[in-house]
Amino acid sequence: MKKIKQAIAAGVISLAVIFTGGAVFADHSGDKEIAVVKKGDTLYSLAKKHHMSVAQISDLNDLEGTTIYPGQRLILSGEEAGYHKIIAGSFSKKKNAEKRAALLKKKEIPAAIGTAVIDGKTYYRVQAGAFKDKKNAVKQLEAVKKAGIKDAFILSKEELHIFGLKPGDAFAEIVSRMGMPKKTETQLNIKSLYYQSDGAGLRVTLNKKDGTIGSLAVYPEYLSPRMFPALPFTKDEVVKMYGDSDKTKTVTCYESAKCEELTYQLDHLELKARIDRDQATVQFLEITDLNYR
Repeated sequence: MKKIKQAIAAGVISLAVIFTGGAVFADHSGDKEIAVVKKGDTLYSLAKKHHMSVAQISDLNDLEGTTIYPGQRLILSGEEAGYHKIIAGSFSKKKNAEKRAALLKKKEIPAAIGTAVIDGKTYYRVQAGAFKDKKNAVKQLEAVKKAGIKDAFILSKEELHIFGLKPGDAFAEIVSRMGMPKKTETQLNIKSLYYQSDGAGLRVTLNKKDGTIGSLAVYPEYLSPRMFPALPFTKDEVVKMYGDSDKTKTVTCYESAKCEELTYQLDHLELKARIDRDQATVQFLEITDLNYR
């Protein structure tokens, strides 16, 4: 899992960010990380409303072209894992971070100020964008360095998740991010959520102690690629999002057919992606807290 593990920096990055223009930043207040497309919205109007560029929203959601659809749920935060952030300075004094951000804006480079807690001390970090594709991050890094910030670097601090959801999250986060299902079935501590009439798109096992998500399984076959463009529906999309798997094995499916299973592990979380016998389609994604098992 090279991409997930590369450059996990020390410190806890907090994106309760002070926004100063143009990049991908979130305040972690539920729906503010998700834009639900309404009739009359365009990619350009959403980019303007959320202080982002069209390219950033397209990159975060793997959009092809600029057409969007009512009901579509678009990710707005670079914290959805797999995103490379440009750090253009870290300062113990906020005013110095503000000066650095102002310098970048003069060069027409978007910048925002976030906080990082390292060894108990708070630092003010200047972030100059977040990108899903590392090639775009490298280009932005070059632009920042040309602007005179020679110590700028790429930070890839990532964690396993499915559409921003992971074990330990409140059950309500599912509705906040995925929307209200058409139907929910409950059996003991297991809930099946139906977003289409033909099958459960999500199956959640709740932690009996506190009611949080213990494990989450997502079945793309019963979800709409149009409505959830940031979800991986193919093997290529899984690898693009999570990188090379820690383990790959062949498993039996459909009684005698052979399917592929990709396993990713990071800290106490494990994510499995089952690939159909066509070697392309995702049967399901499942993320589990290994401590909960």
